[in-house]
Amino acid sequence: MRVLLIGGGKVGSHLAAGLRDAGHVVSVIEGDADRSSNLADEEGILVFHGDGSDVRLLRSAGVARADWVLGVTGIDENNLVACQLALTLGAKNVLARLNDPRNGAAFDSLGVPSVSVTDLMAQVLSREIEVADLSRIAVFADGQVIVVERQVPDGFADTRVADLALPAAAVVATVRRGDEIAVPDADTVLRAGDRVTAVTAVESEQAFSDLFDVVEAEAGE
Repeated sequence: MRVLLIGGGKVGSHLAAGLRDAGHVVSVIEGDADRSSNLADEEGILVFHGDGSDVRLLRSAGVARADWVLGVTGIDENNLVACQLALTLGAKNVLARLNDPRNGAAFDSLGVPSVSVTDLMAQVLSREIEVADLSRIAVFADGQVIVVERQVPDGFADTRVADLALPAAAVVATVRRGDEIAVPDADTVLRAGDRVTAVTAVESEQAFSDLFDVVEAEAGE
């Protein structure tokens, strides 16, 4: 699978590394020179320094061949424009990071699927039923992308998010521990009892769940 990321900050760089490690072809467009330079040092990630709304740069980055274009900058307007252009230029699928939920209507009206971490937190907090296993919270992007929650089982060894063998099309969005909810980064440690919310392609749903089942089985041996 070919994936083009718009944005190489904390979210983009972690996602790019995870996709690369899963064997996918990954390219990143990043406007900050220092971030671009740091990402360029990562083997297997092709980095383009510039504006993700630059049509010529998008074409140079192979947008027309991309299976997915992910707009993951910290600015909603940039993510929206980049994803719109990507669709126009031939990308098969797009998904945008939504930083401010108030901008959601604009994304919806323009047909750009988005993921809001703030909304994910609100949905997790509002849930009153305790779910031990995998549970779907939301389905969007015409059924191609889902939000799922999984409780980390007893016996799970403390593991950093960066060390999880996540499916290629899955991103950990929130971690709930007791009454606290956090947006994890690569160094966040998952522990038994945590409730992990992830955004994943529908075909990777079972693989995400199986990740914890395998750990649980090994712990009982």
